Amino acid sequence: MKQFYAILGNGLTALLAGPTGAIDWLPIPRFDGPTIFGRLLDEHTGGYLSLEPDAYDTVEQSYLPDGLCLETRFTLGAHKASVRTWMTIGQTAIWMQCHSEMPLRLTCRPSFGYGAVRPAYYPTPGGIRYQNPHGPEIAQLTIHGSQKETRRVGQWIIEPGEASIVLRVSTESPADLRWLNRPISHDVAHLWPKTAPFWLSAHKPYDGPHAELYTRSLEVIRALTYRPTGAPIAAATTSLPEEPGEARQWDYRYVWIRDSAYAGEALLMAGDTSAARRIAEFLLEAVSPTGRVFPSPFLRVDGTLPDGEHDLLWLSGHAASRPARAGNGAVHQLQLDLAGSVLWLVYHLQGQNPDRDWLEQYWWAIEALADWMRQTWSQPDASLWEYRTARNHHTHSRMMNWVGLECVRRLGQSLGSAGRSERWRRVADKIRQTLLTEAENAGAFQARPNSTLTDAALLTLPLYDFVPVNHPRFQGTLKVVESTLVADHFVHRYRQDEFGQARHPFILAGFWYARVLMRLGRMQEADTVINQHLDLATPLGLFGEHVDPGSGSVRGNFPQLFSHAGLIITLAERQRLALNKPLLVFPHDEGDAMAHSY
Repeated sequence: MKQFYAILGNGLTALLAGPTGAIDWLPIPRFDGPTIFGRLLDEHTGGYLSLEPDAYDTVEQSYLPDGLCLETRFTLGAHKASVRTWMTIGQTAIWMQCHSEMPLRLTCRPSFGYGAVRPAYYPTPGGIRYQNPHGPEIAQLTIHGSQKETRRVGQWIIEPGEASIVLRVSTESPADLRWLNRPISHDVAHLWPKTAPFWLSAHKPYDGPHAELYTRSLEVIRALTYRPTGAPIAAATTSLPEEPGEARQWDYRYVWIRDSAYAGEALLMAGDTSAARRIAEFLLEAVSPTGRVFPSPFLRVDGTLPDGEHDLLWLSGHAASRPARAGNGAVHQLQLDLAGSVLWLVYHLQGQNPDRDWLEQYWWAIEALADWMRQTWSQPDASLWEYRTARNHHTHSRMMNWVGLECVRRLGQSLGSAGRSERWRRVADKIRQTLLTEAENAGAFQARPNSTLTDAALLTLPLYDFVPVNHPRFQGTLKVVESTLVADHFVHRYRQDEFGQARHPFILAGFWYARVLMRLGRMQEADTVINQHLDLATPLGLFGEHVDPGSGSVRGNFPQLFSHAGLIITLAERQRLALNKPLLVFPHDEGDAMAHSY
């Protein structure tokens, strides 16, 4: 069904709340930590927190207009109840504020270590404290309002009227314990208004179509961003399957280099230059100039290298999709499009807000990325799709090396580094000629040389300005993509890999397709593609990685950074085209063979 989860965040971690407001997912102390509530992956042992009536006729949900505060509204006959839930910024605390004409049942069932550890518990005045007997985690629940305990530990009946509940979590230090014991205000009327400005600062002016989904996507990027470093994770969850009951489920709670750069591009197009620059700085600071420039395709939110992949075999998995996993086996993969993705962001940051001092500060990292691309562009890699067994010379990866070298060449010219720029240009020209020759011989660009497989990433060739959108070989490529990967205006990223058939369309690929159609001037078709994708947002305006168009069901990890960034870029680009404003492309000199306009 279309109804899925709401996301709430605090700049350190994020929770998912279900259709009745029950919190079924919360990793601590960060996005990539083990869960305290994990019913999302195991209904029996995962743990949850809920506040809802025992019976109701209807339930509705919405976010408040000023940010990610979830309001869940129940009716039972003539009686009504509302519960507002949000997280405290900068500290792991969950607030629930209720106003009800009927009794509500509060249930708190934490389970530490991805559901592997049952907590010890200690009654406290007005609530209860839970502790991990094998670790430092502590969760303290406090109730302000009329309530009575049931016979079950960790469960209360909240009487009709007004009440507030706060769950505060400590993970390690004595200072955290002092914070837990400190008296806390229950004047909730003033607590959300102090939190809302954090979310309102993510809103940026936009007067185009689908403004509510556009703003929601900006909020989602903020919710997925680790505030201390400014880096966004790829998704809030692990192990939500592409197809229930199969094996395509991975942990996306890390900072993917590519995805983060793409999110930075979205924020830049939305006018949030400071957030885009923080992403660029995180990515440039992660560069190693003396070895492999990025030690992994993804990093922890603090910039350190993640562990490998671990199967959580005691969990039944979401929709019985096993195994649930922590960590990701792609940690050691070679993915050669990463440097180009970062440099595309850096180049356009400089184009919109030139800062010579900033560029010189990071030139060491930029040069390291350029030299890495110059030396490795022709190697086989796992591609942006992270094939686990297929190593090859993927066209998209090689194209992104051309993009990166072009960006550095142009940035170097702005710093007066003409000699080095010419060196990078020669390699960029070689990459370009190699790919054009392969396309000429095959009649179209291919996913990899001498391959019959089709890859939706080829749609990005004109989006990164490698060829004009009306280039005859790209036109041939587009026809192949449309005939093999596009169905009812939705786009599969590919049809088959080592795990079998790719069953559902990839949301981001659909937005790529819409952008290509817009640049071709096929605006009516582009709007159809956009509208059909946006119609499949959840009622709260959220997207996963994939969607089942038939049922409207969310598939894959959720909510997905790639999907929401793609939505922002697509709508912002549509607005720019409507207003005849420039897109994010390379400026071309008059007479340049690459020169073209949209």
